Amino acid sequence: MPGRPKSNSALKIVFATPKVINGVLAFYEVPSHNVSMELRHLRYFMAVAEELHFARAAARLNIAAPTLSQQIGALESMLGAKLFTRKTKTAVALTHPGKRFLIEAQATLRQAAQAEMVGRQAARGHTGSIAVGFILSAGFSGLMSSTLVKFKKTHPDVTFQICRMLTFAQYKAIADGSLDVGFSQAPKRYPSGLDGFIISRQPLWAAIPEGHPLAARKKITPAMLLEENFVALSMELETGFWGNIAAIMPAGVSPRIVERAPDAFTLMTLVAAGVGVSVLSEPFTHIAMPGIAFRKIVGAVGTADLAVVHRKNETAPVVAAYIDFLRSQARLG
Repeated sequence: MPGRPKSNSALKIVFATPKVINGVLAFYEVPSHNVSMELRHLRYFMAVAEELHFARAAARLNIAAPTLSQQIGALESMLGAKLFTRKTKTAVALTHPGKRFLIEAQATLRQAAQAEMVGRQAARGHTGSIAVGFILSAGFSGLMSSTLVKFKKTHPDVTFQICRMLTFAQYKAIADGSLDVGFSQAPKRYPSGLDGFIISRQPLWAAIPEGHPLAARKKITPAMLLEENFVALSMELETGFWGNIAAIMPAGVSPRIVERAPDAFTLMTLVAAGVGVSVLSEPFTHIAMPGIAFRKIVGAVGTADLAVVHRKNETAPVVAAYIDFLRSQARLG
């Protein structure tokens, strides 16, 4: 006897079983199939549901009425439900399943439109999230906050995650992707894979204990500080950078550092306690700490440069847009 014919999985004919309740066709029961519903089916359904007329809906969709009728029939087969009842040859009314389906179809099309809009905005850098790190001077100067405000005016759908972070920690976080942009001290060269630019050159000020003879002066020259005892930041924070104290020293002259501090607040506390003097960038003068007098240094050979650091060849449109914006805000005068 010949064997049973092998099934052809590429071609399957399925038959829908009509289900009649109280003499009315309520829905079709269909076996599982691989046909997928598409957004176009929902748009066709919406047009008919709003017009309640196949000819008018077809004209609105710019397709032939028979084609629209076939598409609605296909949708009903997918759902196993009758969505419309015919009142005349072209006029229809929604069934109970049709009314329920209309609510979900409207919500789905709204969500699809929202997803499309978000996708387009993201591609243009108008939406998304940016993680930003900053050192204290970037915060105290107001530069970071003011640029955020300006950027948000033209990119209201962009959100920011902001975290205070030391310069070297920023480099590591940007490299591993947990940070997108950093406001840091400007290095002599950027680590591999990173790039950046100077966004602000900040004048240097002397932090002097109140009661110190230099506190009586309105301005300080580097020569006045040569014989002073200095409080500096830890070597870990200064390595590889043009240090503030070094910026006021003549070539070949080393400052007399008597104490090192792990952070700027500790440094200022030591100065207030009379341990020594120090050199800080202008933003720190906005901190009102008792026991310290700030005096501008005239004639310093350097400045405290604030840099924006980011990944080379940034691919995220929203991050690239923010970097371009920050570049346009550079204050180098």
